[in-house]
Amino acid sequence: MQTYIIRRVLSYIPVLILVSLFTFFILRVIPGDALVSMMGERQGMNSEEMKAARAELGLDRPVIVQYLSWMGNGLRGDWGDSFWLHKPVTSAIADTFPTSVQLGLMAFVITAIVAVPIGILSAVKQDTWMDYAGRLFAISFLSIPGFFIAILSIVYMAKWFGWIPPRGAFSPFTETSQNLQQMIFPAIILGLTFSASTTRIVRTTMLEVLREDYIRTARAKGLKERGVVWRHALKNAMIPVVTYWGVSITALITGSVLIEVVYGLNGMGRLSVDAINQRDWPVVQTVILFIVLTTLFINLAIDLLYGVLDPRIQLS
Repeated sequence: MQTYIIRRVLSYIPVLILVSLFTFFILRVIPGDALVSMMGERQGMNSEEMKAARAELGLDRPVIVQYLSWMGNGLRGDWGDSFWLHKPVTSAIADTFPTSVQLGLMAFVITAIVAVPIGILSAVKQDTWMDYAGRLFAISFLSIPGFFIAILSIVYMAKWFGWIPPRGAFSPFTETSQNLQQMIFPAIILGLTFSASTTRIVRTTMLEVLREDYIRTARAKGLKERGVVWRHALKNAMIPVVTYWGVSITALITGSVLIEVVYGLNGMGRLSVDAINQRDWPVVQTVILFIVLTTLFINLAIDLLYGVLDPRIQLS
């Protein structure tokens, strides 16, 4: 197990290098200058002041030198300072990542509570009204964009109840009430949207497993249907579902951009959008690298979970 983990972690090094190279150089190709858009146009700097500011930020050096300096400093824990926020990039990520993690985890819990039972019931009661209701739920939330539901929820909650979710940063530990008011509706919307695809996968895998020979053998032995479903079928049916969750949970945590923007949440998605608009390349390239790193380690955790779900799977 340890050898497997070490080998996987070492294999991440070339991936991170390629991602960092692609991100760093592609951002320099995009039209627009960070210094001009953020300082020159707003403060009326002349050419000499612009030249001095560019030298101070290291933007006058060759691109390859900038990249090597960024990576070298990053390996020592210094990923540079934000052009726009005027503080270290690591501080900007540390301030926004907890909000995205909370939103993603709340949405994931809602997904597990909603999607798994509906998917199982839809498979066990195939071609009944329960199955049709579950499929209608999945198709509906797959068809309607989450950000559209978020906008409607804000508009009609304000119109009918005169209530608007609070804006700003609230700690879930010291400002629990305001935090829940701010997070509960985005989490429900994101969770139900994610539940739609999960429900379809759970239904499909359960139908496949329920037709296996060992399920017929368990029923022939006289086991109750509930025991057959929960003890024998569900565990094997969850392996493809867990694989899908491993790919998608990173998007829940770091990729809920539109939901964060609509609800004004101080998360990484909103940070990325604002940084792109401001040409804040140190933030953008570091956030992308952080998201890739998070994705890699979540996939490693999912691979390790396979052995728990199915002892026949050996990691070597």
